[in-house]
Amino acid sequence: MAKIRFTGKEKRAYLRVPSRCVLKYTVLSKDLRPLVDMVIKSHTDNICANGVKFVVRKRMPVRAILEFQFRIPSTDKILTGLGEVVRVKLSSSKKSYNVGLKFVWMQKKNIELIDAYVRKKRIQNIIKKLHKK
Repeated sequence: MAKIRFTGKEKRAYLRVPSRCVLKYTVLSKDLRPLVDMVIKSHTDNICANGVKFVVRKRMPVRAILEFQFRIPSTDKILTGLGEVVRVKLSSSKKSYNVGLKFVWMQKKNIELIDAYVRKKRIQNIIKKLHKK
């Protein structure tokens, strides 16, 4: 069966681009205390100013709250915040899970930094496609 790609207007509030960077996180309890005294390391698949998609080996519950940090590629700025797991899906390899994390708390200047990075990368991708034609 052929894959159908949506070609209409973007329905997301923020632009999203593929981006791989190291993401470190800790799962928090409802009172925002670490459930386990351990930082888990992963990597992002894509990023936007509202959240990230990242990969984990073990299934994670939807609505879990994470404290996270990552560095925007090509910068030295490490961003931290709190996020809520909004989606967990078994990857096509069936060896890992793709997790959608929505930012619930992050400094406004960091959200603006992510949005600027995404827009710049999106423009670079469009220019590359135009040069290939």
